[in-house]
Amino acid sequence: MGGEQSERQWKDILGVLKIQRDSLDLEYMQIWAKQIKVDDLLERALAEI
Repeated sequence: MGGEQSERQWKDILGVLKIQRDSLDLEYMQIWAKQIKVDDLLERALAEI
């Protein structure tokens, strides 16, 4: 059940990035993603959209 929730959340993230990509400050997001150690996830998400 937890895996299903995570998959739904991942798809939500991809959807937001896809729709809002042009209005997001990706440089700022990359800086903070690195600070909180999720930069690998951000890069993976950006590669998937």
